[in-house]
Amino acid sequence: MVYDVIVVGAGPSGSVTAKKCVEQGLRTLLLEKRRLPRDKVCSGMIMGPVAHALIKDEFGDLPDAVLTQPSYLFGYLLHVPGIGSEKVDNSTLLTWRRNLDYWMVQRTRAYGVEVLEGALVVNVTRQTQGFSVVVKMGEKWEELLARFVVGADGGNSAVRKALFPSVKVRYAQVYQEHYRGELDLDKNYFHWFYPPEISPEFFDVHQKDGLIIVDVCGRIGKMVKRLAKIKNFLAKDYRFDSSQEPVWKGGCLQPAIYPELTSHSFKPALGNALLVGDAAGLAMPVSGEGIGTGMKSGLLAAKAIQEAVESGEPAESIYLLEIRGILSMFGELYPCFRRIVDEARKGGQDLPKLLREGYLKTLKSF
Repeated sequence: MVYDVIVVGAGPSGSVTAKKCVEQGLRTLLLEKRRLPRDKVCSGMIMGPVAHALIKDEFGDLPDAVLTQPSYLFGYLLHVPGIGSEKVDNSTLLTWRRNLDYWMVQRTRAYGVEVLEGALVVNVTRQTQGFSVVVKMGEKWEELLARFVVGADGGNSAVRKALFPSVKVRYAQVYQEHYRGELDLDKNYFHWFYPPEISPEFFDVHQKDGLIIVDVCGRIGKMVKRLAKIKNFLAKDYRFDSSQEPVWKGGCLQPAIYPELTSHSFKPALGNALLVGDAAGLAMPVSGEGIGTGMKSGLLAAKAIQEAVESGEPAESIYLLEIRGILSMFGELYPCFRRIVDEARKGGQDLPKLLREGYLKTLKSF
């Protein structure tokens, strides 16, 4: 099967890329390795005004069924145990990613995007006239062809691994568990905890739909042991029932390639293959927010593809020019992250203040 564009990954960045390509008259296929709707490790927060505006502009108002209870948060509380806390007020819509992503995919279908679920990308290779994308669906293998390929398949991107094998990516692991019940924590806020002794690792907690969601972020392979200590901490200070079993758990990998992106030693484009969102390492420094940057980079990828079709030039050079603003912003924000890490390693007395400054700067930037 031959397509103009194949987009790999049915998250917000993949859906908006596919939608814009179809609107440009391009035959577009959106691949998703799992059956939809599917659970995903994510806070579900739509943090910044850019993300909210992009969703509304491209897909419409979020239906009530996509939102949780509570449907929005007042903001974030940044806790440094033993030192202090700071508050960041920022009205934030709250969802489950399984519902948000599924709604977006259904909207892309309505625009004419072809969607193939349960299609695991096994390999992507560059050919004379485009790309070969080999997918595995159960016991069946199929080769798909396209002039353009967009990797929107998350931090552990199969597209990036296949087409950018020389890129050495450092990963953090995010591990999430859901529990029934409530905590002695204000459910109208998202709670980040930054114990200085484990920096740059951290954990966070929020509550929605009668569930407690606990995330741990840090070195690969350390999360389960770390989580046991976190549950004891929550039981001691916030009335968490540490004897219960989680009703859901999952993990994902988060790439950390900010220095390579901002120095341009890693360029998330190759000919007519483009990387967007987490696949390109475009989660925000400090906050880790990825919906807004993912959708923005997806729109820029679709624009680059349109211009490449019209000009006959590779999409790579166009896309790299288009995302300069995002990379410049990352260059300004990354030092905030480094200051937070350095302060934590010195003992963390100024950590609450630095965290608040970092989050405010992040929110103002995007």
